[in-house]
Amino acid sequence: MSPRQPSRETRSTPPGGARLLAALALAALLGGLFVIVIASRGGDDGPGVVITTTEATPKPTPTPTRPAAARITVTGVGAYDPDGDQSENGGDAPLATDGNPVTAWKSERYRSTFRKTGVGLVVDAGRPVKASRVVVTTETPGYDAQIRVGNSPTGPFVAVSGSKATTPRTTFALRPRSGRYLMVWITSMPPGGAAAVNEIAVTVGG
Repeated sequence: MSPRQPSRETRSTPPGGARLLAALALAALLGGLFVIVIASRGGDDGPGVVITTTEATPKPTPTPTRPAAARITVTGVGAYDPDGDQSENGGDAPLATDGNPVTAWKSERYRSTFRKTGVGLVVDAGRPVKASRVVVTTETPGYDAQIRVGNSPTGPFVAVSGSKATTPRTTFALRPRSGRYLMVWITSMPPGGAAAVNEIAVTVGG
């Protein structure tokens, strides 16, 4: 009777074969880890992970807007006569701001050469303002004038415009300077010897 053969289930694996299988499994594991590492790093030739950055689009710098032009209410408060008797018909100053183009403040009449540095009509804005434009209307065009600004009706005043020979309607563009009181400073007389300001209009902004 032949010896009994061991069944397939009970057949043992040779010791050398077990070591070979273990080595192959370890090699496969290490190989898999190596592939994962290389894939994550992208190899030696380039990055494995591409990070895309988006630069923020710079916002345009807002352009400052100039305030809209607005006419302000002014009141004639007096005259300025530093080289004379300080009167210069100051009581008639409100006639230049009453809204009636027929009425007017007028300087005293000078029958000979005008020898003063100037005489002025002073108006009050009620608060400090930076006026941008003054329009003077007159029934006696031809005298030279400029606009000055101050913080007291008796001065001192600072020039904020150039001098102009007046026409029936003369516009003065002003340099920005804050002041409550504005003055039409008259430095020469028209034909007839007396300068009139029928209306003075003051604008801020624009």
